[in-house]
Amino acid sequence: MKGEALKMKESQDPRMYLGRLEQIIRSELGALGAGVEPLLSEVRAGLAALYPEPGGIRLAPKEQDARHQKLLQTLDGLEDVLEALQLAARTGRSEAGAVRGKG
Repeated sequence: MKGEALKMKESQDPRMYLGRLEQIIRSELGALGAGVEPLLSEVRAGLAALYPEPGGIRLAPKEQDARHQKLLQTLDGLEDVLEALQLAARTGRSEAGAVRGKG
């Protein structure tokens, strides 16, 4: 029973989702993923502030709201940059395939 509760808590941890997102970015974008590292750092900082580790200091409600809004803005920007990088990665793979096909 405790194992299930712990598993459920872990599955709701935003850091877990961020870790999974970072894995996907690395696998899909390779070296191009470095272009989103500054935004990912902002997301990490936002999550750390909004969801402190056990025993950590919780933000006041107004500060939570402000951090939450900033995090949403950062995630919107991250989405836009990821879409552009994904397009660049696909284009690069298509061009590389066309060059290999000509040889």
